[in-house]
Amino acid sequence: MTFTKALNYDYLKARDQMVKLKMVEGNGKWLPNRTLTIPQATRVGFTVEAAWAQYNNAPYEFRTYEQGMDDVLGYQLRGTQHLDGNLTTYGNDPNAIYIFGTVNENCDVVTFVGWSTKKRANIPSHYKTHWPSGQKMHRPAFVTSQQELWPFEVMPLTKELAAHRGAF
Repeated sequence: MTFTKALNYDYLKARDQMVKLKMVEGNGKWLPNRTLTIPQATRVGFTVEAAWAQYNNAPYEFRTYEQGMDDVLGYQLRGTQHLDGNLTTYGNDPNAIYIFGTVNENCDVVTFVGWSTKKRANIPSHYKTHWPSGQKMHRPAFVTSQQELWPFEVMPLTKELAAHRGAF
């Protein structure tokens, strides 16, 4: 089952602050990533993160990057503005649960589509160098279609989400 989350004012503001800190000011602690040089792609990614935080009534704020850290509440978040887009993962990504969402044109509404694990996503048949359109990818990746994602009803809780929910 998919579900949609529209960002409220506070989470839009937090998302914009995250974009500013990561792209403009950058503290030099996060690893260089090509996506961070593309403002719209960065905004899309942070929109998905902010929407997941809002959905779970969790804070969304800047954290200094550490290799292998989660995005929000123990999960990795990925997104695109292509309604038929795919979950894209890489060999050096952390072993984690990856949540995929599509983002509207204004970057203020996310439709959460499904989830997978790195182990399930990063298999040889998913390894691609070109998008289905034929366009070359900026670097090879593992591409998991929306049809292959699991529904949220069977997604395990991370220890971070479980602890957060216990905090209420």
